[in-house]
Amino acid sequence: MIVKLRIFVFAAFLVSAFTLLADQAAYISKDEAMAAHALLQKSTTIKSFCAPCGDHNSVLIPVKTIDVTYTNYQNYWEVQINGKGIDLAYTYFLSNNKWRNVAIAMGLPVSGVPEFIE
Repeated sequence: MIVKLRIFVFAAFLVSAFTLLADQAAYISKDEAMAAHALLQKSTTIKSFCAPCGDHNSVLIPVKTIDVTYTNYQNYWEVQINGKGIDLAYTYFLSNNKWRNVAIAMGLPVSGVPEFIE
């Protein structure tokens, strides 16, 4: 019984630790969201890549619209690409012919993500 409880507690800890990494820069301040919008406004494509999630390949996303919206939660805002909220920690834009992480380029505190991807 005690062993099962310890396994359960350990599993719960792992899940909560992963959850903390999962949304690093999705809900941000209005100023940060506006800065990200300005950074991405000329992008015709972005890449999505979540290293902490175990992704092996990035996903290329054509950009049709970029918006900044209020999340209806406390004082948080988000950037939306094609009507869907994104996490800046897992979003890459083309900068000097390299795919660069948006959150890192903005100086946001994130962990476990590379600054550049292929």
